[in-house]
Amino acid sequence: MLVAAVGLLLLTQVEASSSLLLLITGFVIASLGFGPQGVLVTDLVVSSAPPEKTGSASAMSETSGELGIALGVAIMGSIGTAVYRTQLGNSMPEALPEDVRAAAHDTLAGALNVVELLPQEAGLQLLGAAQSAFTSGLNIVAGVGTACVIVFAVLATVLLKHVPPAGAGHAEQSEQVQ
Repeated sequence: MLVAAVGLLLLTQVEASSSLLLLITGFVIASLGFGPQGVLVTDLVVSSAPPEKTGSASAMSETSGELGIALGVAIMGSIGTAVYRTQLGNSMPEALPEDVRAAAHDTLAGALNVVELLPQEAGLQLLGAAQSAFTSGLNIVAGVGTACVIVFAVLATVLLKHVPPAGAGHAEQSEQVQ
């Protein structure tokens, strides 16, 4: 989890003018940290269930994992969108037509589409403001994600320190049966 936190922390440093390498490095490190968690959590859930209930435990683990991912995307996406819209609303050039302002305010893709329709100077101002607002949203989301991952790592360490390693309970049961 701490590896994932390092990757997310790198994403808080991305700016509109940053190298793509920083963005890719942050996402790769975060992914390397998050990847093993799914396996470990599923193993923890399945190994703690009685043998006759492992299928149900696995299904419940998978379902709750998917729900967690969906909620995470929805919450973090909402935070990023709110930051983007607020910052762009505060920094968008004043003289833009209302339809251009509305399209740019909705999404970065909308801003990129209308930039081509504007005179060069206004288009460059809008593009810079939209890129800056988007990266600010990314920075905030990555910061919130970093804090959440660190809190979850601490909780896992504290709450799971008494849980025996996977298979330890089943080995003791096997010895008792023999």
